[in-house]
Amino acid sequence: MNDDKKPDNTIDESELFHLGGKTSDFVIVPAQIVYCHIKVEDLDKPVAAITYNSFTYSLFRTSSEWTEVEKITSRLSAAYVITVTMKGWAIWVFEY
Repeated sequence: MNDDKKPDNTIDESELFHLGGKTSDFVIVPAQIVYCHIKVEDLDKPVAAITYNSFTYSLFRTSSEWTEVEKITSRLSAAYVITVTMKGWAIWVFEY
């Protein structure tokens, strides 16, 4: 048996970075994320944010249901990042 052959049901890493054909990322390497807070123009208090791949994303929504995450992201027009949390997933939208 050849152990070097990739099973047919695996996903290539490059496919994980394009959800729904948008310019969005599913973050699989938590070490590449820097957590911070940013000031958003319409809000009085700073909001949670992440820096990933030299771009900043603000926290948009969290959910414990993957189907809800898919529904929300299908309606977003901005680029977004999805991260795994202890209770489900967090959706972060592009700021700058």
